[in-house]
Amino acid sequence: MKKLLTLSFLLIAIVIFYNYLISSVTYNYNKPDIKQLVLAKTKNNYLDKEIQQSLKAKNFSDAEVYINLAKEFNITLLPSTKELINKENTTVKKLSRGAKDFFSGFISGKAKSGTQMAGAITSDFTIYGDLRDVTIEGKKYIKDEPYDKFILALSMAGLALSATTIATFGSSSSLKAGVSTLKVAKREKFLTKGFSKNINEIIDKSVDLKALKSVKLGSIKELKASSKVIKNSVNLSHLKPVLKDLKTLENSTSLADSVHLLKYANSSKDLTKIAKVAKKYKKATRGIFKLFGKNIFRVVKAGIKWTTPLLISIAGLLLAIFAFISTLFSRAKKRYY
Repeated sequence: MKKLLTLSFLLIAIVIFYNYLISSVTYNYNKPDIKQLVLAKTKNNYLDKEIQQSLKAKNFSDAEVYINLAKEFNITLLPSTKELINKENTTVKKLSRGAKDFFSGFISGKAKSGTQMAGAITSDFTIYGDLRDVTIEGKKYIKDEPYDKFILALSMAGLALSATTIATFGSSSSLKAGVSTLKVAKREKFLTKGFSKNINEIIDKSVDLKALKSVKLGSIKELKASSKVIKNSVNLSHLKPVLKDLKTLENSTSLADSVHLLKYANSSKDLTKIAKVAKKYKKATRGIFKLFGKNIFRVVKAGIKWTTPLLISIAGLLLAIFAFISTLFSRAKKRYY
């Protein structure tokens, strides 16, 4: 009975010392004033120079990044820059660029501009894009030829989501957009090695490629008839958090920006951080990362404040654990003999 009381007392002591130890850890939040950082970085007409250079080089995507920064942080652009922007924003120029880029992205699945990305993602929403990719990469997989596992597995997930989207009257469409965004980012080489590795690990848990061996891949029409088999080979529970972060990113910025921002993610955790920045800074997010890189979300540092009570707590915890183990050992030894 005495031993039991002693063990109970020691357990209570361990819990008390442990709780005090945890409460003694302090976290220092050093959130930078992003607006001040941007204003300091963009002195001496920095944005004007970048916008003008981008427009002259027909790099409309980069020009838009800097224009959005100016809007978000109320940075006044030079009259000459505004004039150049207005010239490039004429309706005729926009329409001619947009139609060509959209169809290019729709057919190939490849994308350099925001409009091409819209075309590539639209092709997946019509199922054409996912069927095309599963047919192409699936045939290579079955023949044991080199294939793109990333594109194949995500296209299978996309087909599964297409079926779910129809069954749920569109509620899964946001997740499907995330799958297509990842595919575009992979093709255009915006994914880091770390993030690609992380997603491949998630894909291994989410998609059973072996299901393709029971599917006819002679044509898109034959594959479409086997969509149920593919749907049953996909488990989206592991992939959903990533797809939800991608949708947050797209809603806050744009299709093009969400793809470009993926190059700053080394893991799915980084993607979550980028999505949080995007929630606050919207279309200026890509510009912020372009100026400062991943340093912009490395703002939380944790440290322990070493105090006399904390040191006493650590010593007490260690002694209580030692005494608890010793008491248990001595009790077990007596029972043995």
